[in-house]
Amino acid sequence: MNEEIKDTIRVNRVLGSWDRGLGEKKIEWVDVDIDQCQRARWKALSTQGRVVLIDLPRYQQIADKDILYEDHERLIVARMKPQNVLVMRPRTVEEMGTLCYYIGNLHQPCWVKETRVFTPNESFLKDLAQSLSIPFSEDECILPQGFATRNRPYVPS
Repeated sequence: MNEEIKDTIRVNRVLGSWDRGLGEKKIEWVDVDIDQCQRARWKALSTQGRVVLIDLPRYQQIADKDILYEDHERLIVARMKPQNVLVMRPRTVEEMGTLCYYIGNLHQPCWVKETRVFTPNESFLKDLAQSLSIPFSEDECILPQGFATRNRPYVPS
């Protein structure tokens, strides 16, 4: 049996960024994965069963906690899904530079935050960290806007 679908909401721009102190409105979440947020047009379902049609202007992307819709009683907010990543912890600036150089040569994305380097959780990147004697661990985190995690083929030469 089909459940009755609530009203459809069209989103054609991001209204701002959600903060817990924004009042007493009811929050509906739209769970978004990192690859989805880079598309301009897609359909999602809110936690309350509302269909949300995303149709953003060219080059605009959705980030974690973006407000997609607001009325007098509710907000619909984007919630990024955590991604499985490798967190590498180089001990020196030289190690950081060397690590990022090799990651770039493998055409893989990396995100540097303070003294940590985040990359997709791929076995060949673990091998790279081990070969450079750089400590690493696996973790889940919400990645910044624009960080692509789609599998990129790596073919050793």
